[in-house]
Amino acid sequence: MINQILFKQTFCLNYENLKTIRHWLKSQSHKLNLNYELSQHMILVCNEYCVNLLAHQRLTASHVELKYGLRNNQARFEIIDNGSHWQAMKEKISSATLPEEPTCNKLGLALINTYFPDFKYFLTNHQNIIQFNLPQQKPKPQLLIVDDSPSQLALFATFLRHHYQLILFSKPSEALDWLAHSQCDMVITDLHMPNIDGFSFRDKVTKLKHCQSLPFIFISADNKDATLLEAARAGIDDYLTKPLNKEKLLTILKRVLKRHSTLASVFEKQLLAQMTPYQSEFPSQITLRDITIDIDQYPINQGDFLLYRKPEKEKPAMLILGDNMGHGPLAKANGIGWFGYIAGLLDAGIESPKEICEILNQQLIAAPNNRHLICLMIMIIDNNNTVHIYNAGMPAALQLSHDKSIHLEENMGLLGINTQLTIEPKLITLTKNVSLHCYSDGLINHPITIKQINRLTHYQAKERHKKIWQNPQRSTIDDKTLISIYR
Repeated sequence: MINQILFKQTFCLNYENLKTIRHWLKSQSHKLNLNYELSQHMILVCNEYCVNLLAHQRLTASHVELKYGLRNNQARFEIIDNGSHWQAMKEKISSATLPEEPTCNKLGLALINTYFPDFKYFLTNHQNIIQFNLPQQKPKPQLLIVDDSPSQLALFATFLRHHYQLILFSKPSEALDWLAHSQCDMVITDLHMPNIDGFSFRDKVTKLKHCQSLPFIFISADNKDATLLEAARAGIDDYLTKPLNKEKLLTILKRVLKRHSTLASVFEKQLLAQMTPYQSEFPSQITLRDITIDIDQYPINQGDFLLYRKPEKEKPAMLILGDNMGHGPLAKANGIGWFGYIAGLLDAGIESPKEICEILNQQLIAAPNNRHLICLMIMIIDNNNTVHIYNAGMPAALQLSHDKSIHLEENMGLLGINTQLTIEPKLITLTKNVSLHCYSDGLINHPITIKQINRLTHYQAKERHKKIWQNPQRSTIDDKTLISIYR
């Protein structure tokens, strides 16, 4: 269903737990920086679907599992329940329509059908699965707007809602609370407000470590020269006087965001030039008894990180592939730190994949602002030629032989986002003509088609590796790594 799981969690299904489920989904969506409107739709349809299970399923499910991830670069959200089979549910959702007149009743299933009309519903031996393909939306810049006037906030919403994601507050204290745990692209604030003015509010915001370079625009009816001069000296990006003009407002917002984006780009280029590679060039091939491990990686340094521990005495060989979520030099800089942390765990004698994942997950969740997310795949190759795969957020490994292809979908989800980890390995015994291919998400930004995968089964293992790596559709932007293991 989903070959790269980013988050998943199982919940007891009861009315009292619905609030917990909604809160958890909101938190996960925020960590992944999902589009606000899309995340709200996910929360709403999940809640309504669960309510229908509780109210109408013949044998009500005791648990539901929520999954979010990617399948061939398509974002998907799944709800899986263990209740009795309910074939009629699909027909009920498909036929549900929104009422012509405003109402607060009978909206649940109609909202599901309205927001995600291409939903799919599956019945398995023990489960019901409803699956939503999520629209791929280019994220809009997010603006935090603070004004004690409800009518002024409404005017901002009217002017800007089609161009930006808006977070609106009438109280600066509430905006500060939100910013303490969240991020935005710009702050627009009224200058004169009860208890605190715009200058003091900005001072408090810039004391937050992740908000020090946030662009600020002041809005005020005060057009006195002294006030304008004070704003200029304070480094305010722009100052608009009321009443607002829509076209002027949009022009200034675009200009300020572009200027800050250019400055950030220059900073990132300088950072990249100064970064020290955190690993030397990895060998393109490792031989382990009669097992061959082929490795291709781009870029060689400062991309996905790789660790290899040779077998020693009773310790099996271990290969770790990691990727810090995000793009650009700042993401790579974070990756350097976590690469060193994992290497430190190994040096300290912590070699159990379960312990590594649990400790790293705890540290990521505890990191400032909880914005660090890691994809990790740990491969243990034992003396019986069995590969133990622990997958945390990486794309599903691909197992190929002459007669079949299998995506190994067992996945515990990203580290740093899931408080509960189900850490179970997938075991693959290598025999002749069987090859195992593990890769980072940069290799599947333009996915290999089913037809191409089936064609790969006709090649020898080493040729399969070359064909996957040379796939002409693969991305040239993201970091990418391919590891192929075969005998």
